[in-house]
Order: sequence, then C-alpha cells, then structure tokens
Amino acid sequence: MTFLYFAYGSNLWPPQMRGRCPSARPVGTASLDGWAPVYDKPSRDGSAKLSIRERHGAVAQGVIYEIADDERTSLDSAEHLYDPLTATVNTDAGERLEVVTYRWSGAPSPALPYDWYVAMAQAGAAHHRLSKAYYSNHLSSEADDDPLAPGIRPATADDLPMMQDILSEAIATEGSRYTIHPGDLAWWMFHADPRYADQLSFWVQGETGVLVIYTKGSEISAFARPGVPVVPMIEWAQRRMGGVGEVGWVSDEDTELVAYLESEGYEPVATDRSYRWDLTTSALATNVGGRGTRDIPKPDLPPGWELRHLLGEHEADNRRRASHAAFRSKMDGAMHLDRYLGFMRSPVYEPRRDLVAVAPDGRVAAFMVWWPDVSGIAQIEPFGTHPDFQRQGIGRALIHFGLGEMAEAGMRVARVGTNDWREDATGFYRGVGFVEDGLVRWWGH
Repeated sequence: MTFLYFAYGSNLWPPQMRGRCPSARPVGTASLDGWAPVYDKPSRDGSAKLSIRERHGAVAQGVIYEIADDERTSLDSAEHLYDPLTATVNTDAGERLEVVTYRWSGAPSPALPYDWYVAMAQAGAAHHRLSKAYYSNHLSSEADDDPLAPGIRPATADDLPMMQDILSEAIATEGSRYTIHPGDLAWWMFHADPRYADQLSFWVQGETGVLVIYTKGSEISAFARPGVPVVPMIEWAQRRMGGVGEVGWVSDEDTELVAYLESEGYEPVATDRSYRWDLTTSALATNVGGRGTRDIPKPDLPPGWELRHLLGEHEADNRRRASHAAFRSKMDGAMHLDRYLGFMRSPVYEPRRDLVAVAPDGRVAAFMVWWPDVSGIAQIEPFGTHPDFQRQGIGRALIHFGLGEMAEAGMRVARVGTNDWREDATGFYRGVGFVEDGLVRWWGH
C-alpha cells in the first residue's frame, strides 16, 4: 500500500526525498490553494526551514510523491516538529487529490534559512519544472551562510567541469591526501545505479570543495583543492545524515584527517588498494623508487582476437553482458542495458576510451573505460573480464593495450583501484605490472 505526499520545499529535491523515503516516486505537480510557503520553522541547526501558512489568495506549488506505507514513520521522523496535514491539491493534470503534507504551526522563527537550503528547494523546483517565476519569487529568501561549511550548495551536471577542475588540481599535487580522479566523478554522475535513483547527491563548497553523499550506503566523500580542509564538509554532511555516515577515500598517509577521525571515535571499516603505472618511460627504463616506471608489454593474443574501442550503440548489449557477468550483477538485464546506453549518450562518454577485447566468436570478453585528465594522470574505471575468459591472458592484453592508448594520448600516469578483499583483482593488477600506491580506507562509527 502507498500514500500520497505533497512536497513544497526541500523535499522537492529528489536526492533528499529518496534519501528519506527510497520508494518515493513523483506522480505529478500540483497546487495547494490558500497556503503560502514561508521560511519560518525553527531548525535544530539554528536556521529557519520552509513551512506553509494559511493565507487568502495564496498558492503553494509542489510535487506529489507516491510513497510506500511502511516509510511513513521515516517521513514523520524527518519532518521534525512539523505537524502532519491532510489537504486537497489541484494537480496540473486537472485532478483533485487528497494528500499528506507537513507544516509548522508554532510561532515563526526569527532566524534566516541557510543559503544551501534555499538553493536546494529551488533546485528541486527547477528539477520538477515548476515555473521559474514561482520559485524565484516564493522560494527565494535572504539567507545566512552555514557556519559549518560556508558557500556549500547542491551541484548538478552543469557544475561538473568546475568540480573536475578541483579534483584535477588536487591529484596533480601528490600530497598525503587521496583524491578521486575527475573521471571517477563523471562515472558516478552518469552511470548511477537506477535501482537506487537519486540516493547519490553532489555538492560544491564555493569553487574549492567537492562533496558526494550516498544515502543508501551512508557514505561521505569529501575532496578539496590543495591546502583547503575537508573536515568542515564532513562535519556538515554528518549533521545532515544524523551522524551515521562513513567517511571514504581516506589515505593512511593523511595523518591530519586520520587524527581527526580517530578523535571523533571513527574506526577503519573497509579498505581499497590503489595501483599506478608510470607511463613516462623508455625501452631502457626500470623501476624507479618503487613507483612503477616500466615498459608497456606488447599485447599478446591468439589469431582472431581484436583489441579495439566499442564501435557504437549496436554493441552496447554485447559490452554490458560482459560487465554483468564479470561483476556478478543482480540487476535486470534490460535495466542494465538502459543504464549503459544512458552512459553512452551522456556528455562525458568518449567511444575511443571504451575499450574491449573481442573473441573470435564476436563476444566481448574483457572491457575497460579509461579517463584522461589535464594533469596527465589517467584512471581506469571500470575494468573487468567475463568469467568465461578469465585466466587466459585476455584481461592482461586489454590492460596493456589500454596503457599504450594512454601513453599515446600524453598521459604520464595510469591509476586503478580495487577492494582490498578481492584477492583475484589485487593479484591481477600486480601480475600485469602495476605497483601498489597505497591504501585508502573507509572510516565509520
């Protein structure tokens, strides 16, 4: 069974709504006559949040979500101090529907909302295509900076170039802090798991910090330009998540962040291993300082095999079948294909970097996507081999083919990572010639 909920404020933003109620499904936009949106509800963080007040002639616009009955308790808990209200809304499709919504019925708060909260409500309204005149006039407000993370706001695909620039500057500075590759961010943004739609959200702090929150896995990933602290973003995200988020991508060498996490009662809960291959080499080069400088072996496969890039969408199902099997995915095949086609049609996709090893019978046996960067550091994400072709040198040949492509494109380093517990993967990367470049851990309470 389900119920209908009318969202008019921050729950318009899908990542917040899905984080609170994963089953939530938008069914249409609507208006609530006689009510006006106002930022007057006191919040636990000291700011004001949106509510609605009865006002003659006013109209509150929003979206109707259909939500599973067993998530009503979660919604009630998220709407702290709000009173539930049963109301009738007029849908844009011409229906009148009874819905549940929430309002603050106490004395108006004298505080201002935080700027990120206003931005989130407006981003949600824009996502659902409410009129710009409406949300610019009725969801705008004078706002304060959040003292925990001034200037933080939700990010969209339009912010991706700026976010990648932050990450690029960080990875180019080989310090103690670990930073994901700009390509990782693009992969996360345009290859998100549709089974957990909108539970991955992206944030920026000014033009210096990138924050990713994964509500399904209760995971926080914070990155910043060199010299800019990430702790404020972590503390801000933990406040939003009620203190339950694991902090990911923490290098053992980042003693400052490790010390902070230990002081807050965190402990390591999971580990990845990072590997690298230095591509600035010659035929006479040998390992230098353990950093992986070496020749790229010539790919070696039997006659009839091909190493090449994917030729177009007509090969998408062949490609995704290999991925589905390699990662033992439980996703429905049609959904899995739609997901990959969505990535192929995205602005970040480059066919020449979607590499495959094709068997004589035409099947994709191994696959990899590699991502360049202006720093000269390339990232492999993802890589895999169909179980039918493992331990036959197919993956090795594709890796070496890909490294040659990266070197030809002017990359100086190739990076790849995997879970520490995956002994098959860690052994494979060492076996094909990568050198371990350190550990990154996830810390939790």
